[in-house]
Amino acid sequence: MASRFTNLQTDLLRTFVTVVDLRNFTETGAALGRTQPAISLQIKRLEKMTETKLLSYKGKKIELTQDGQTLLGYAREILRLNDRAAASLKRARLSGTLRIGLPIDYSIEYFQHIIAQFTQANPQMLIDVQCDRSRDLLTSLHTDNLDMVIAITDMMPAPHVSLYWAERPVWACGRDYRIDPDRPIKLIAHPEGCFYRKRMLDSLNIEGREWHIAFESPGISALQHAVLDGLGVTALTKKTLLPGMRTLHPKEGFPKLANIHVGLFYKHIKMSDAALNLIEQITIGVDAFQKTTRASLRV
Repeated sequence: MASRFTNLQTDLLRTFVTVVDLRNFTETGAALGRTQPAISLQIKRLEKMTETKLLSYKGKKIELTQDGQTLLGYAREILRLNDRAAASLKRARLSGTLRIGLPIDYSIEYFQHIIAQFTQANPQMLIDVQCDRSRDLLTSLHTDNLDMVIAITDMMPAPHVSLYWAERPVWACGRDYRIDPDRPIKLIAHPEGCFYRKRMLDSLNIEGREWHIAFESPGISALQHAVLDGLGVTALTKKTLLPGMRTLHPKEGFPKLANIHVGLFYKHIKMSDAALNLIEQITIGVDAFQKTTRASLRV
């Protein structure tokens, strides 16, 4: 009697994930110590095992099929658990340098706390944290100037994403701020290219509301203080609302804003034991983080 279980071999999954990350069979072979034909054969073996097409090819360009995209998330998780288990059994000493990117256009205090705890538990690790706009962080990841990144993107699933979640921004202003219906809405926003900014402008333009950018800054702290100082209204996640702020609702002329998508991004082939350890802690944290997020999305 044939088994109803299909055991996905980790070496095949590792090859698959590395091809997706590097988008090149030759580079994957070099990274894994195999020839390009061997990499191609492993992908074919995995496709035969899963009875589906995982990759498509347009000239030299490698793309994921829909089934490939489905497998990719599971494959990253299987490899992360496999490699963390192996490192734990070997009691690997965590050392080296880990370069982390955190977004200035999102609530990062939660993740800073996780990173701080990790640093205290592993004092031999050198942690370099870079705070920047999400799109610039993702560029740095693609060019290997960062090892892992938490960032906002409109593309989900996206290249190198390990896990992701959605949050709905809310309109916010100072507690005593009053909206003048006969004047353009004064907006407090990140510079052009920000996802919050786009959602605010799209929402107001659909409603035919006039607006004016009254305050602009790349940092979320500056926007928060501008709101408290009564310079206008902005879009924030519920976790970044501060005492002294109030939310604005559709009955006041501020329609619901579209979700933003936040992800944890990394290239598995380049991850050290230390990086995988931290990724595990962030993953656990995000699970708790999402419980409150899911509740807010149902509102």
